[in-house]
Amino acid sequence: MSTLQPQTIHVIAESVAVGQLSDEAAKALAPHVDVRLREVVQDAAKLMRHAKRGILTTEDVNNALRLRNVQPLYGFASKDSARFLRAAGHGDPFYVQDSERSFDQVIGAPLPKVPIELLALL
Repeated sequence: MSTLQPQTIHVIAESVAVGQLSDEAAKALAPHVDVRLREVVQDAAKLMRHAKRGILTTEDVNNALRLRNVQPLYGFASKDSARFLRAAGHGDPFYVQDSERSFDQVIGAPLPKVPIELLALL
């Protein structure tokens, strides 16, 4: 029995433009996706432990994907780890606490540097 629901498989299939996926195919794919996902997370946890860190980072997941010859995720690299907090009164839901900023802080902040890849295209 997979921990992933067939509805989750449908959403994943739509996000990668697979088109219409039958319910039987989603039920058959769910255990396989679950196993592959667990393997990547276990590899990422091993990399975290080998780096002598206690917090799993997106770079660990990217490196675990590279170990399996899968294209790593882009756009999620961060030096700081996200702090997940448990929702009060509930056991399962977690959320990331966002800090509130005023418009003055956002408008007055310096612009980020242009990525090197974009500069090469110009």
